[in-house]
Amino acid sequence: MPTFTEIAEQAQATPVVCPLPRLASFYLDDLAVYTSLDNFHYDLYNPDYRFDRDVVISADDHHPDYTHLSCDEEPVTPRLNEVVDWSNREHHDRLRRELLKQSSLKNHIVHSVTGETIVVLLIVDGLSYESLRTTQLPAQPVVVDGMTTTEPGFKRIIYGDDNVSLYSELLHEKNFTNKFGFTYWDRGQEDLSTDLHAAMGNDVYRIRDFSDAVETLSDAAPFTNRTYVQITRMGLDQDSHNKKEEPDHDAVVENIIEDVRDLEAELSKQAESYRIFATSDHGILWRTQLPDSPEVILDDYKHQPRYVQGREKVPHSMTYTSDGEIVSGLAYPYLARDLKHTEWGVHGGFSYYESVVPLVELSSNSNDGDSA
Repeated sequence: MPTFTEIAEQAQATPVVCPLPRLASFYLDDLAVYTSLDNFHYDLYNPDYRFDRDVVISADDHHPDYTHLSCDEEPVTPRLNEVVDWSNREHHDRLRRELLKQSSLKNHIVHSVTGETIVVLLIVDGLSYESLRTTQLPAQPVVVDGMTTTEPGFKRIIYGDDNVSLYSELLHEKNFTNKFGFTYWDRGQEDLSTDLHAAMGNDVYRIRDFSDAVETLSDAAPFTNRTYVQITRMGLDQDSHNKKEEPDHDAVVENIIEDVRDLEAELSKQAESYRIFATSDHGILWRTQLPDSPEVILDDYKHQPRYVQGREKVPHSMTYTSDGEIVSGLAYPYLARDLKHTEWGVHGGFSYYESVVPLVELSSNSNDGDSA
């Protein structure tokens, strides 16, 4: 099937009718994209309208005068960094219209849950969609609609756009009266952990290893009441900095996949029906994914390499206000300072690797592990 480049070449000769995948407009930015033949014909037969670009009609219609093509090129790949201006707010808005937003995950989960006995939300601290894109674990891309740092990422997942947690929603709307929280943070020492588990009372356990959560759930079976399980797991964030040697991130990703499969296997034994949602607070931009000599935009800056706090005008950035403080995330591939020798990966800015995270959905109704 033709690629985006081949579609553009065909459109030079005649209008092309082709159902386009999401985000295709970024790759066909030089073309006029219509959503129906009727819309195109309205302009075509308007004597005052002048076409200044080649035309593609994103529809599954047929017309004898136009070339009809199909496209199966995957748009959500590292090539996004070539076509998205990560400092352009309109580009961010387009991404958020066409992909599932991180702040919409809470509502997505609530609406997806039907009659399951157990629902699990697993949040991995630092995992890019790219890390799972070509694996056997089915994932869909989710765009981080805000800063790609840990605290706001976790809060967007748990609370969405308001102050009501996912568990509170499931309790009141779906009658999930039983709950388990598992975290590697000390609840009394981490304000974020307290915020994330505020609605879960004393049913929060600190774990050292993912298997601790699986074993606890095994011991708690059988589950007679609807049960919500919330797990935070170490991801690639801890391996991305303060390491003398480059981490084996492929091995870490493989361990994450194994943990998800182990959890799925345990739930399949203990519950009549279950649903697992696995996602991440943000992705990681690895040193090897940057150009050989990325441009450093600030002089004598000593803080984070991918975002800047407290400055109103930072070049090549998108600015947000967080807890009353101005924070500017840098667009790919710019840095606020040179990377340290122990910094193998970074986050906090905007790029395909940092801003697109996975959502894995597995359920007892899945066929051979396909996402529900």
